[in-house]
Amino acid sequence: MVLVSPADLSELGLADGQTVDLVSEWRDGERRAPGFRVVAYPTARGCAAAYFPETNVLVPLDSTADGSNTPTSKSLVVRLEAT
Repeated sequence: MVLVSPADLSELGLADGQTVDLVSEWRDGERRAPGFRVVAYPTARGCAAAYFPETNVLVPLDSTADGSNTPTSKSLVVRLEAT
């Protein structure tokens, strides 16, 4: 499940309940988390929310926060691709 603003869904041409792949990109190429159900939810425009560990595949191991060296899980740029 991925939570997305209803306005963003409309703009993207997606429907509540539709299945999408979540895709991120990094220096070493594309990362894909397939088969997520879109849920219209009052999130901020331009933002999406999903659960971990299901979306761990989207986080590059060498993308870490300065100082703490923790994975950049909360600041991933993703796109939704209809399946």
